[in-house]
Amino acid sequence: MRKVAGLVVAVVVVLGIAGCGFLHAAGASATRSGPGNVSSTASTKVVKVATSTKTYSLTVGGLKRSYEVIAPVSGLPKSAPVIVMLSGYGASVSSEITRDQMVPYASSDQAEIVYPVAVKASWNAGGCCGYAHTHGVDDLAFMKALVPAVDPGHARPVYVVGYSNGGRLAYRVACTDRGLFDAYAAVKGGPSPDCMVSKPVTIAQLASLDDTEVPYKPGAKGRELMPVTTLVAKLRETDQCAGQPIVTHSGSLTLDTWSGCAAGSRLAFATWTDGKHSFPRPPYSVPAGAQVIWSFFTNTPLAPLP
Repeated sequence: MRKVAGLVVAVVVVLGIAGCGFLHAAGASATRSGPGNVSSTASTKVVKVATSTKTYSLTVGGLKRSYEVIAPVSGLPKSAPVIVMLSGYGASVSSEITRDQMVPYASSDQAEIVYPVAVKASWNAGGCCGYAHTHGVDDLAFMKALVPAVDPGHARPVYVVGYSNGGRLAYRVACTDRGLFDAYAAVKGGPSPDCMVSKPVTIAQLASLDDTEVPYKPGAKGRELMPVTTLVAKLRETDQCAGQPIVTHSGSLTLDTWSGCAAGSRLAFATWTDGKHSFPRPPYSVPAGAQVIWSFFTNTPLAPLP
């Protein structure tokens, strides 16, 4: 269950509106292997809508924090998810928006995207990173205050995506308060050694074979101590995912997914052949990481960006 942090004050600071409406068709296909060797095709029609960007602030532990919310002007149904995007180290919100490609899901009338603002462009995720870590910023308390602020009463699904330093913070939440978010996605970031996920959680891990920061397998070069393959093996054990995964091949991506794991959890392991430590996106990584994340969160076939 979500825990509401005390002493939270939310204030609307800025409102901006941009966008126009039009209709276009999109289609995608992917070959999937696994039980039944299923071949599937996803095809959708997407309506583009006007969106607004609002900046809010809240005070947690005496520190004023802010976050940006990008959503359709006309509003969303209660079934539409809220996706919280935790930026990489050193990134501004604007640069993160450009590279992660999550906003099209708001402009296609499918989701609300939330960008919390990191302190000095860093998150205190335990063991790292930057100013937030060295100055003891309580980013866990920020997350616990943020979720009920963006989704009062838990009316909608709330998911979190973390890239690099943000991925480590996402794991920190999953380790300490896994019920805060309905599902997690970590992009080229892993947990700190002292905070491994110990109970079933729905999570996707995104990686690249040539990542120079996070080693893909034992013996590969990288700064992180735990290789991604070792991490996913531990997650699979924690989630109690039995049997072989369904494997999807698309572009330079291999996607392994397990469903029906313990407590209704699901697990995904997305690997691109290239892209190093960058957020997966064309032309270097195909398909885009945003496509994989959306497919996982919504439990729908992989489809083009809206």
